Amino acid sequence: MSDYRELSCRIDASTAGLTIRQVIKKTFGLVDHDISRAKYRKDGIRLNGTRVFVSTVTSEGDELVIRIEDEPAGRTVPRNGPLQILYEDEDLLALNKPAGIVVHPSHGHYADSLGNYVAGYYERCGRHHDSRTIGRLDMETSGVILYGKTRSSVSLMMKEAEMGRSEKTYLALAEGIFEHETYDFDGPIGRVDGEKLLRMVRPDGDRALTHVRVLKQYADYALVRVNIETGRTHQIRVHLSNAGHPLLGDTLYGNTTRMDRAALHCWESRFEQLYTGVPVTIRASLPADMAAFIDEDTMALLGPFTPERSEGQYEERDAVSASE
Repeated sequence: MSDYRELSCRIDASTAGLTIRQVIKKTFGLVDHDISRAKYRKDGIRLNGTRVFVSTVTSEGDELVIRIEDEPAGRTVPRNGPLQILYEDEDLLALNKPAGIVVHPSHGHYADSLGNYVAGYYERCGRHHDSRTIGRLDMETSGVILYGKTRSSVSLMMKEAEMGRSEKTYLALAEGIFEHETYDFDGPIGRVDGEKLLRMVRPDGDRALTHVRVLKQYADYALVRVNIETGRTHQIRVHLSNAGHPLLGDTLYGNTTRMDRAALHCWESRFEQLYTGVPVTIRASLPADMAAFIDEDTMALLGPFTPERSEGQYEERDAVSASE
C-alpha cells in the first residue's frame, strides 16, 4: 500500500466551467490543506496529463487527477507497540483498542498512546501519515477506533457521521435489572460544577441522545447494545448511570467494582468507504474481561471472527474486521 492517495474524475456537464479547486472540493470534498500540498508537488494536480494551477477552468471531457501525499508534522513520537489491525485502505486504518491505553498523546502519555504506536507502524512501513483519530474512545473503553491518513479523510468521515451515514455500536455491561427491552435516553449532558472530568445530565447541558437495547438480562446485570446520535464526553456512562444502571466497573459514575474498568466496548463500526461508497462493517469481538460475564450461547450470537492481520504481539486474536 502506497503512502499517497490518487483520485481521478472526468469532467462532465455538472462540473464543466468550474476551476480545478472548485471541482476538487465538489467532487472529492478535500480540505484546503490537502489541496495546497498537492498543488506544490510535481504531478500533484494534473489535467489531461499536464500539471495545472488550481485556478485553471475545466471543460467537459477533461480528465482530472489529484495526488494526496501527507507530510507528518512530527507532533506524535513514533514508538514500537502492539497493534491489532482490523481494516486498512488508502484512506483509513481501523484498530482494536485494548482497554487501559489512551488514543492519542496527552499529559503523562506522550510516548505510550495508541497514536504513538500508529506513528511507529507508519514509520516501519515507510509511509508518511500523521496519526489522526476519527472520534475517540476513553482510556478504559476497548474496541474499534479509526485513524484517518489525511486531513481530508478525517474531515469526510466526521461529515459522514454528522449526516448519519456512519454508525458505531457499543456493547456494555450494566448493573441492575432492566424493566424494558429498549430505552431512548434524551437528556442534555454538561459538566459537574467544580469538576474538570465528571459530567452529568443537566437542563443547561448539550443535547445527548442514546439508544439502548437489552440483549441479555442476568441476575443483577445485563448485556446491552448501545447506539449514540451525539458524541458527548462519557455520554453512555452518564445516561446509564442516570437511569440507575451504571456500567460494571465504573467508579466515576457508580459504586461498582466487579471489573477493573468501565465495561464498555466499541463492537462495530459501519460506514461507506471514502470515494467508492462501498459499505464497510468492522467488528471487534468482546475482550476477555467482559466475555467472562456472558454465557456461551450469547457470545455465539455476537459471532466468531478471524482477525485480518496483527502488527506486534497483541494476543486478543478473536477481534476482527469484516469489509465489503
